Amino acid sequence: MHPDPTEQAFALLQAGQFDRAQTLLEAVLQNDPRNARARYGLGIACLSFGRTAQAIPHLEEAAKGAKKEAVVHTTLASALNIERRSEDALPHARKGASLAPGSEYAQRVLGEVYADLRRSGLARQAFEQALKADPQSPRAHLGLFELEMTLGNRDLAENHIHIAFTEAPSDPAILTAAAEAQDETLKVSVLDGIERHLANLPQGAATAEVTRLAFAAGKICDAAGDTGKAFSFFDGYRTGLYPAHDPGVQKAFVESCKAAFDREFFEQRKNWALSSDRPVFVFGMPRSGTTLVERIIGRHPAARAAGELQFIPDRIHDLASGRIHDPRLFEAARQMTRQEAQRIGRRYLSHLEVIDKRAHRVIDKMPHNFENLWLLALLFPNASFVHVTRTAEDTCLSIYMTPLPPHHSYNESQASLGRYFNLYRDLMAHWSEVLPVALRHQSYESLVSDNETESRALLAHTGLDWDDDCLKPPDETTQIFTFSREQARRPVYGSSVGRWKAYQAHIQPLLAALEAKAN
Repeated sequence: MHPDPTEQAFALLQAGQFDRAQTLLEAVLQNDPRNARARYGLGIACLSFGRTAQAIPHLEEAAKGAKKEAVVHTTLASALNIERRSEDALPHARKGASLAPGSEYAQRVLGEVYADLRRSGLARQAFEQALKADPQSPRAHLGLFELEMTLGNRDLAENHIHIAFTEAPSDPAILTAAAEAQDETLKVSVLDGIERHLANLPQGAATAEVTRLAFAAGKICDAAGDTGKAFSFFDGYRTGLYPAHDPGVQKAFVESCKAAFDREFFEQRKNWALSSDRPVFVFGMPRSGTTLVERIIGRHPAARAAGELQFIPDRIHDLASGRIHDPRLFEAARQMTRQEAQRIGRRYLSHLEVIDKRAHRVIDKMPHNFENLWLLALLFPNASFVHVTRTAEDTCLSIYMTPLPPHHSYNESQASLGRYFNLYRDLMAHWSEVLPVALRHQSYESLVSDNETESRALLAHTGLDWDDDCLKPPDETTQIFTFSREQARRPVYGSSVGRWKAYQAHIQPLLAALEAKAN
């Protein structure tokens, strides 16, 4: 009797032989495409290689054929959540948790999904249920650490990361998170653990996980003032996170924007506008101060900070058939009808209603919406548009030292980052000339040096009366997810202005790239 190939494949998955398991499962599915167990196994194999987007269709098919299998729904929910599809993940996370209420894994994933949906109370409940199933679960404690950090509950967060590190001191995700701890003794142990992990890697074995570990080590060294050692971590492992960047693609995109989206384009479509003034679009390069601007406006009782909404980028992605920097985007923009455009606008306003029905202003702080201003200006000329600027050197250094997601491939090298920043400035200069909306160019440096005056001007730009709460840091009911979450909870400070000078000797390629544009 021949062994079942699906069971063979799962034995290989268990043994960590993912390549062999994938080959075997693909053969099974050729003969039996509806084999839910094989689909689930293939999804697991894809996840093991970090191919989350490829795993999702397999897991979705598995969930259709294994409706009562908690682990299938939970794994699908986790994959969807990783891809920032938290709304899609929630029904599967709930189903997994209801099918297996005593499962640490199911409850933990439900907590992760709720946390990313900014439903902090439900997230905490789910994580606590996970800890009832396994009181020492490192990943459940990690989830609670991340949740409490987004809420600014530093003491609670520290307790959870201590437990997580004690239970799993070699877990890369826990090492990366523990680099944010305030306990200096813990940070010494974390740095030692990261250095041992990196030292044991084969030559050139940079992966996304490795890059994030290296950046965490760099952050510890930077806080200790060891700029040389810090920069060796920031500079030496980044290829694991970023694919090769093609500067020609972004240059062609900017030039196409300038050619396609001129004054005539907007004049011909001025009757596309919707009347709503609810949206407040805050944008600019990452690490430019967008979180601080969102915080100031969002503290107003008539405003709601919604974070980095993916709705508009997703619609642009759909318009361009997934190729957002490809000529097909501009062809789609030319062919779009008024009805199609307004349908997008109304769906967006409905999305804001779900976030908060009562707020007069809802803040969409998606930095890279600076690429999408043509559509936003067409649909929402009565909205508020705030472009946050910061000194090029400080912005780029902060980006370079931050493990942004892989689609920020311009962060691959100092030279590619400098070139990209110059193209961003070029595009913003074009928008400033042609957009039929009032852009406020908000200087980060001005905001930290004269906070009240600039904050009052910001609120006036959004059409809101002044409120003294706008000068207060967020309270513990406000979740902050960005890399600057710690800074956003402090009183406004100016110590990061001119910070690049401490790293000047290490960033000569970046400075040269920025200077090339100036000349």
